[in-house]
Amino acid sequence: MSTNGSKIWAIAEPLAVERGLELLDVELAGSGSRQLVRIFLDSPDPSRAVSLEDCEAVSRRLGDALEAHEVVRSNYMLEVSSPGLSRPLKKAEHFERVVGKKVRVRMRNDVDGQRNFLGRLDEVAGGAITVTEESGKATRLVLAEVEKANLEYEFEKKTPPRRRAR
Repeated sequence: MSTNGSKIWAIAEPLAVERGLELLDVELAGSGSRQLVRIFLDSPDPSRAVSLEDCEAVSRRLGDALEAHEVVRSNYMLEVSSPGLSRPLKKAEHFERVVGKKVRVRMRNDVDGQRNFLGRLDEVAGGAITVTEESGKATRLVLAEVEKANLEYEFEKKTPPRRRAR
């Protein structure tokens, strides 16, 4: 993470914690007068969703704090939101919350000849995860070597109603 990203994280994290949330990610995009600061909030409690009010409150306080600390020197747009359905997985705790669900993982380096894995997250233990692909192949992936990981939201498959024969 860039120096500015780390500074923003340090300012935003306590604001999220005050609302019972966690800071999931900080993204910086663009440059010059078109810089975007994107903050993702999540709830460690599966029964509580991140609300619009949460995002608005953190956005207001964070905007003031970023101005006071002069972290972003040019004009910028601040976006605070929940991570959505395909939420990023950054820490071991994030992976632990989605054991048994489908994940997409990209590794920094090849593991058994591949970098990208899509499958069921079976285990989180000892600084590693085990992902089982549809083919049945289970692979142990070291968390420190994960470049990017996301939950793959699975929509319910509805079967169309059967037609009655006449």
